[in-house]
Amino acid sequence: MDDINLQPDSIAAQALGWIDEATRAITPPIHVSSTYLRDPDNGYRSGRIYARADNPAFDQAEAVIARLENGARAALFASGMAAATAVFQALAPGDHVLAPKVMYWSLRNWLMNFATQWGLNVEFIDMTDVGTVEAAIRPGKTRLVWIETPANPLWTITDIAATAAIAHRAGALVAVDSTVASPVLTRPIEHGADIVMHAATKYLNGHSDLIAGVLITREDDDFWKRVKTIRAQLGGTLGSFEAWLLLRGMR
Repeated sequence: MDDINLQPDSIAAQALGWIDEATRAITPPIHVSSTYLRDPDNGYRSGRIYARADNPAFDQAEAVIARLENGARAALFASGMAAATAVFQALAPGDHVLAPKVMYWSLRNWLMNFATQWGLNVEFIDMTDVGTVEAAIRPGKTRLVWIETPANPLWTITDIAATAAIAHRAGALVAVDSTVASPVLTRPIEHGADIVMHAATKYLNGHSDLIAGVLITREDDDFWKRVKTIRAQLGGTLGSFEAWLLLRGMR
């Protein structure tokens, strides 16, 4: 089904038509192994070493979400906060960041109390005003523009395409928290975003029975590899059962 032009509801319901190659099961198994076989030559034929870094339980859910968002890759995290903070942790000390004044309170609190301790220069602005974004961005210094639209809790709207154009001219990346809209209503990558974040706890799962987050990238580039390394090394990794629940929730 990867080459068929499907509607979002079909992508989610059919889960790309994947089957388990070992058993021909149409629903995925729950992989609980923490480690993988090491060959006599000290290699890992499967390409997997440790489940904190990678887990076959993630593959189908990540592929479905990447397809829904029209992105290159997706990565599951233990929560929306783990996903969002991984983007900021992939930045370097001294980087200038633009974030909206109206945004999810927990992430705003984290940015105010922790990101600045690591040397990030975070500036909160009215992201709904394109002129304000244009005035606040610093070419060559602003590394990331973080958008949340619609923004929790006031449902304010940011013009993703216009903001992304400004950011890219200044050499900055654009990340969008699209939790509220979901891929059914908005696919930020199609409007110029480089990274999309969802608190999958909310609409992607839809059953109030798990905590999860996900990032989707436009390109499998060096910044994305840094994000994946942060997930593996800091341990913000989703559990196998939760990945299974998320896929079931989307279906």
